[in-house]
Amino acid sequence: MGAGRGVKRRVALSAAVAVSTGLALLSEASLAQQDLRHKQAPGPLQLRIASFNVAGKHAGPAGPQQSPAPAWRHTFGSERRAEAVRKPVRFKADLVHLHGVTNLAPVRQMFPARFYRIAASRQILQNAKQMRDAPEVATTALAIRRDTRLRAVAHDHLLELAEPLPDAAIPQSAAFAMRLLSPYGAFWVMSVDLVSGCSEGTPPNDPRCEAAKKQLDLIDDWLAGKQDAGETVIIAGRFHAAFGERALPGRLGQLTRFPSGEKLGGGCQVDEDGIARSYVLVAPGPRSSARVTFRGRVEAVDERKPEMGCVLLADVSF
Repeated sequence: MGAGRGVKRRVALSAAVAVSTGLALLSEASLAQQDLRHKQAPGPLQLRIASFNVAGKHAGPAGPQQSPAPAWRHTFGSERRAEAVRKPVRFKADLVHLHGVTNLAPVRQMFPARFYRIAASRQILQNAKQMRDAPEVATTALAIRRDTRLRAVAHDHLLELAEPLPDAAIPQSAAFAMRLLSPYGAFWVMSVDLVSGCSEGTPPNDPRCEAAKKQLDLIDDWLAGKQDAGETVIIAGRFHAAFGERALPGRLGQLTRFPSGEKLGGGCQVDEDGIARSYVLVAPGPRSSARVTFRGRVEAVDERKPEMGCVLLADVSF
């Protein structure tokens, strides 16, 4: 009898432990679900976007370097001299829209892999096929800061923007776009660098103006397709023209942009590499009711090295 009662007590105790363990697991699961819902709650998307021209931006030591005196080397390969290393940029941005890219090696030195992921237009592959006496092709790229939790899920190479007009040898850069996944949903970003030389006083039939118009029309068509699909789009880069309220064609003219007539702050003197004609445009997509706000400035890439030029920084929230 005593043995039977002991067995019953052990069975009852085991059942009680199982029930309490199950309740604890259910409570932990419910808490985890609540935390997950909290993390996935909608909120404003806040990004710092930069527009930066890397053409000729050599951050390493300039000037000729003297060769070392001949001496016996005890380590294989130590007699080789490395090229001047370009130091990382001093500014910090979530997305950097790059222009004037001819070689990714110096770009990766300015935006180290431990901080940024870099992707470029396929147009850059043309430089590997060019002859030594042919000019290099300058194209666009994007640098994404790693600690922003942005993950690339798609690429779009708009190589048609680089197709020259008949009988017009004008350097043209392709546009490059990426679809990024954030904690608040997916969105597209595009880096552009339009044809320069078409100003207000340039005749409309000038080949540079015709090429720039063709590029804008192609970008507008791409934007229309993304908006019709309910996508959020951010376009940034050098437009090489000053736009009024509705100077951009089609849907591009309906986007919120920065700068939009206001005077840019910052302690950097605007240089000649197109920073004064750079813009950031935002199409909120399905979040059309969200109010897009900008706060930006132009600052020196490196105050100690004026040759590095300026960068446009825009904090956008929507």
